[in-house]
Amino acid sequence: MNKLKNHLRLILLENPAIQIKKSAMWHLPVMTYDVAFQRVKRSKMDILMKMMLLTFEQVEIRRAANLSELLLVEELFIADLLKKMQRMGLIRLEKVSYKLTSKGHEQLKTGIIVEELEEESTVLSYSPVHDKFWPEMTESLPKTNEELPLFRYANNQDLINADRILQVLAERENGLEENGFQTVVAVVFSFDQQKVEQVPCLEFQIYNKEQDIFYARVWNTWHGRWDDTLEKQIEEKERLEWRENG
Repeated sequence: MNKLKNHLRLILLENPAIQIKKSAMWHLPVMTYDVAFQRVKRSKMDILMKMMLLTFEQVEIRRAANLSELLLVEELFIADLLKKMQRMGLIRLEKVSYKLTSKGHEQLKTGIIVEELEEESTVLSYSPVHDKFWPEMTESLPKTNEELPLFRYANNQDLINADRILQVLAERENGLEENGFQTVVAVVFSFDQQKVEQVPCLEFQIYNKEQDIFYARVWNTWHGRWDDTLEKQIEEKERLEWRENG
């Protein structure tokens, strides 16, 4: 961290009008969550499935062989599709014949097949101070020889709920595949908080002689860049005091 601190100082002092009045190191809490969720696959209903569903609406059919004769399609193919449609909850076999479920009626009406996929899991990282979910780190956090104090304006308010998690996952996981079907995150089963990452940050209190202004620069080691959110929070609370103290 000291090497990084010296490097950043040199960058800031390239401007001869800059004076570094004070510097500090502290950590920012970032929470990690284990999330279990499920996606669905949406695709346009093929013509054979549509014909089968329409047939079940109008005719009492119980055996694949009867449907095969009616639609002039190989019986084995019809039997496989019947199993798939039952598994997807589009039809059910009653005493007399196959009947559409409410889900089957709905998907026949829209012409879109919605198929549930296997449960998945992922890890999300959330910064309460920024009220944002962060992407995964590209590199490991730098090591420090000392325990750094907590950011003095850390916000521990819990703003996480299932809807928020679902929105974040939808932005990251939803996608359109080459063959035309779309995968969409449909439900979040659970989100369990795990460890809290301590993200080292380097703060510089700066005075620009030419412009006669005080401001803060904060290097966020998670992102590997200056963090204007943290800088603004510090300036809003402390810049007047910096001016008074000169």
